[in-house]
Amino acid sequence: MSKVKPRVILQKCRTVFFDLEFYVPESMRDQQGFLYNPWDKKSKFIGGCFYAANPAYDYAKQEKRLRNKTKSFWLWEHDGEADLLRAIANYLIEVCELVRKPHKGTVSPILCGINITSSDIPILFDLFKRFKILTNKESFELQNKFRVIDLSSLSISAFNNSSYFLYPNAKNSMMNKYLKGNVFEDGRSVWKLYDQSDYKGIESRVLDEVVSSITLYKALKDDFDKFKALEKSHIKRGRQALKDSAV
Repeated sequence: MSKVKPRVILQKCRTVFFDLEFYVPESMRDQQGFLYNPWDKKSKFIGGCFYAANPAYDYAKQEKRLRNKTKSFWLWEHDGEADLLRAIANYLIEVCELVRKPHKGTVSPILCGINITSSDIPILFDLFKRFKILTNKESFELQNKFRVIDLSSLSISAFNNSSYFLYPNAKNSMMNKYLKGNVFEDGRSVWKLYDQSDYKGIESRVLDEVVSSITLYKALKDDFDKFKALEKSHIKRGRQALKDSAV
């Protein structure tokens, strides 16, 4: 017997757009690839921004209101990495309760961002375990209470693909298509800002990235709606052509 589709209470759903930042010391920066490792004590987790969007009305808000509602967690505002991570864990638990309780556990909140499946999400939940914010069991259970939309993968269908080797899109490729003129520097630029104690610069950059993620999400949704409308129109024309040929 097939499962009954859960009833979704839109006002009680949340999509959490977020971006995290990490610090790697200068002595470890001469390699290629993603250099931060959550289990390396020489590096630091410095925080990030989260926006829990209510799909019933938040996507109609102006950018200023989006920025004002974004929740930020930063190392320089907390008593060490453990305290910072505890605050983020509590925030995620609150979002889970907000969504799952009225749905009796049948609907989950969404974690959404750019390239988060290979970086931000595994890093964050490994940090919860490393700093003993959550046990291994608790960390797994919390992570599994969310569903994930990675815009890097979601956007594949909005680009031309020349082969069957589908590959997640780079951040600036998506920006160039949907947000002309918005280009973000490599994440390594945050390390220099941190070395200079330019915390406001880091906060501003990450807030910009979260707002851009929301804008990209909306643009992709609009594109998919256009694709489906074209598909529906094509099917309708095909059916009409069959009727006309039968006359």
